Amino acid sequence: MKWVKLALVCVFAVLLFSGVLNPILAHISDKNWLSGYLTDKGYVGYSLIVLASFALVAAGGPKQVVAFVFGYVYGPIVGTIVTLLVCLVAALANYMVARVLLTHTLARFFPLRMNKFNQFASRAPFMKILMLRLLPVGSNLVTNILSGSVCVPLWAFITASVIGYLPQTLIFALVGHGINGADHAMIYISIGLSLLSFILTALIYRDHLKYKLSTLQVEGKAS
Repeated sequence: MKWVKLALVCVFAVLLFSGVLNPILAHISDKNWLSGYLTDKGYVGYSLIVLASFALVAAGGPKQVVAFVFGYVYGPIVGTIVTLLVCLVAALANYMVARVLLTHTLARFFPLRMNKFNQFASRAPFMKILMLRLLPVGSNLVTNILSGSVCVPLWAFITASVIGYLPQTLIFALVGHGINGADHAMIYISIGLSLLSFILTALIYRDHLKYKLSTLQVEGKAS
């Protein structure tokens, strides 16, 4: 299996650095260019767009752009599913690289940041990663790398990522498809998910602040 993984990495690296994916990355948000490209390239074009999207997200690019593209190419439902798969595979790639290769290096150069993230994520890791995914700001790449470096449980990382990615992914897939032509039910679902994400984020963050406050009070009594 190791040689298969190595071969896939080499193929992807060759495609990326040979310039095959460069025009896609440069025009990934241009609907007219994408239409012409897919008409000309067919199934090869679809495959390369998936690879380019993976490269973009794995490098820390905005997943919203990917959702917009796949919403346009596949429609809101399939586009949301494909985007979630691309984002999840990219997040797992970052997580595993950090866990296997970067843990000691990051601990040496960024000990304070890693310790701070470890304290944050060690209690209720699923809820903490979910909060970071639901927030409309912040870097997914940093979250992925730090999660792998401090060994956040893999299942909590995966499930929180999928659930947390869903609201924004669906919204931007709808925008890419053309929100005027979208099913009203899909629009209401996306609005509901957005409101739910804000409520969940607020509740998780409030719980985290209460825990921090109780910790400070205990430390104050102990001293």
